[in-house]
Amino acid sequence: METEIVYNALSNLERPGHIYAKLEESHTLDGDLLFHFPFSKETLRMVFEIKKELRQHQIPQLLERKQQYGNFILVAEKLHPAIKKRLQKEGIAYLEENGSVFINYENNYVFIESKKSIKNKKYSGKKAFTKTGLKLVFSFLIDPELVNARQRIIAEKSGVSLGTVPKVIKTLKEEGYLIAHKNNYLWEDRKALLDRWINDYEQQLKPKLFRARYELREDWKNLKLNKGETHWGGEPAGDLLTGYLRPEEFILYSNESPVNLMKNYSLRPNAEGELFVYEKFWKGDFGPVAPPFLVYADLILKEDKRCRETAQKIFDEYIQPVL
Repeated sequence: METEIVYNALSNLERPGHIYAKLEESHTLDGDLLFHFPFSKETLRMVFEIKKELRQHQIPQLLERKQQYGNFILVAEKLHPAIKKRLQKEGIAYLEENGSVFINYENNYVFIESKKSIKNKKYSGKKAFTKTGLKLVFSFLIDPELVNARQRIIAEKSGVSLGTVPKVIKTLKEEGYLIAHKNNYLWEDRKALLDRWINDYEQQLKPKLFRARYELREDWKNLKLNKGETHWGGEPAGDLLTGYLRPEEFILYSNESPVNLMKNYSLRPNAEGELFVYEKFWKGDFGPVAPPFLVYADLILKEDKRCRETAQKIFDEYIQPVL
């Protein structure tokens, strides 16, 4: 349970730092933490939110929490060192399950880096999050019922080898995203799976899909994309789905050859061009726009506020109803 993370964190915090803290229930986020520091007679009340993990693309959400509450602290099972540095830079308080803590709020400054090791309780396998595995997980995200099809059909519809299917399903079961129920599988916390997929997509899959950069020589809205072969992603897709974004950087996912791309869409190769072309890695036709899950990922990974707002609109309208 997630509350176990909090209790473990408070227990581990007390030992090295002589910092006493207790949890109080409230109607704000996941509750309140009351901190008593040895260097102060004052009690510091902080609003907390629990996350087992944190990805780079989720930090803007925490900045909004900090702006909204001021006295906000993240409680996490474990944080990557790069994530912790970013949180410190942004002034976002955090507490890890092993007792590591960073607080810089009002007149209170605490920084403890605990060496205590917490047994890893997640991710016993990685098969679902390799380059090939990520392609299959994406197929499951856009078609949740596909997981209950015959494995040969799953392989055909996702474009992966037959041997990949049972390995990925096994990993998803081990990590709690799939639950066996009678003769079928039920999904558990698909939002967490989406967040995990986005992080690993950015780091492992997307760089391998990159093909080239081009310069657009025509208005992008006038281009007639070849059905089932080429699709808008990123900012132009966000604009087509919501009408909320004016694209400055462009993404195409395509299986067309470089020659055909240049001929069909009047593109000019340019290492500094505004158009990024990536390999299309899914099967099926979603019209001129890539699947909303992918467009959401493209936009939420950007630092631009307008892109993140567009991503949220896409999530609310196209993704949340099918999670």
